[in-house]
Amino acid sequence: MTPIFGYGSLILPTSLISRFENVNPTLDDVYEGNTDRNVRANALEKWEKRRERIVYVPAKIRGFRRYYSLESDRGGTMLEAVRTDDPDDWINGVLVFGLTAEEKAQIRETESPYDYTGVRDPELEYYVDPDRFDEYDITDISEVRLFANSAESADIAADKPRNGTYHSRIVNGIMMIGEMYGSAVATEFYRDFCATTYETAYDSTDASEFNTVAENDELSGDSGWTVRE
Repeated sequence: MTPIFGYGSLILPTSLISRFENVNPTLDDVYEGNTDRNVRANALEKWEKRRERIVYVPAKIRGFRRYYSLESDRGGTMLEAVRTDDPDDWINGVLVFGLTAEEKAQIRETESPYDYTGVRDPELEYYVDPDRFDEYDITDISEVRLFANSAESADIAADKPRNGTYHSRIVNGIMMIGEMYGSAVATEFYRDFCATTYETAYDSTDASEFNTVAENDELSGDSGWTVRE
């Protein structure tokens, strides 16, 4: 039992599904603004057929920091996690259980910019009661896998802000966590995400200077959100 830990776009279940299922319209259509919404109805239908098998568990993992620092071909930056092994560093995300070996391989092909990192005896904390998952003992996980960057955090720099569509899709994923586990879980998860995700500082021109997403949202006048039941 080795789950994948998704900390960026994989937080969105329909993004996960699109790695091994053909979804229409395409993701390029989403980013080019050719769709009515950034979570495609076709992807939602395919997720609904698999949600009993593929289990999402919102959690925190220690020893990593997360940055909007990977430049995107679609503009702006995407997330990358940097392994620090410092117990004071942590990020939140989702443990994904129930994937087949073929599905994992196909997901891995879509994450080629990253290292596929194994973490033995991970230090995990959960947003939900572990006892609610009858099919998995999530308190006894010997290894997780995630797509990360092996660079030192001191070497991370970014001169572009987050890609807005990419970020919105992650927020949609957090909203779907709310549908699974309730608005209180999603709201806590969202606040933790913003507080532990770093991006180029909106009040600086130094590419090596970062604010948290929460700090940049405050600078830009974004007051945050509340997930509805």
